[in-house]
Amino acid sequence: MSSLRGMVDQLRREALSSQHLVAFAAARAQQPALACHQDMASVLEALADEREDTYPQREALAQALLAEHRAGAGPLWTQALVAAFYPMLSRLRHRLVAGSLSREDLDQLVLTAFLSALEQVPLNDRKARTALRLRQRTERLVFRTLRRERAEQQLAAAADELAADAAELGLLEPSVEVPPEEERETLPALLAQLPDGALSARGREVLVATVLRRERLRDYVHRTVAGDEQTRERAYQRLKRQRTRALQRLRTIFSASPLAQASGF
Repeated sequence: MSSLRGMVDQLRREALSSQHLVAFAAARAQQPALACHQDMASVLEALADEREDTYPQREALAQALLAEHRAGAGPLWTQALVAAFYPMLSRLRHRLVAGSLSREDLDQLVLTAFLSALEQVPLNDRKARTALRLRQRTERLVFRTLRRERAEQQLAAAADELAADAAELGLLEPSVEVPPEEERETLPALLAQLPDGALSARGREVLVATVLRRERLRDYVHRTVAGDEQTRERAYQRLKRQRTRALQRLRTIFSASPLAQASGF
């Protein structure tokens, strides 16, 4: 069973559990589309009926679930939406291939993008076409992230070239030849040559760890960031952006130096 399927199955079980009966009953009184359904199992069954003549009912149910989700009426509605749209998420997931991301990362990416899409599609729009817009928005978010990931790979390759060029210029001895106790002094020395304010303290630290010491950014995050996986994922995405900016600044500064120009850097 895929990780995505496992996550969705768990959310479905939670949505169908008896602990949400009170919340569902309260929503039935507020959402006309739910009035003819006795429980969430009935709603999910109706949403799974893809016959053309059931489209208006499915659209009304999707809007009702989305409205309750947006109102912050508890986890039931988010769980139900994920369960209802799993077929779409599964099709999208099977289209994805990314060498730098694990299967689990891709599963998490699809689910996270869908949760973001839930906050962005229109509500109470007679022409909302909720299912279509959720699919389109989820796909855009997923492929935008993958494009950024590919750009990150290119920057990592450029960083390798940068470190090698710096070693050739005498700015840095190759790390494989530097003993660990000396490495802590030698590697930051390269960044110490930069003008004040050229890089943030965090940017310097991330570059030393991930570019010069070759530590994977995710490993760095797990080593330095406390908290749950969601907290660490937010930190990882933030540090990826910071590292990108830091690498760009570092290359610009080195390219402008007389020594680099004389060496054709």
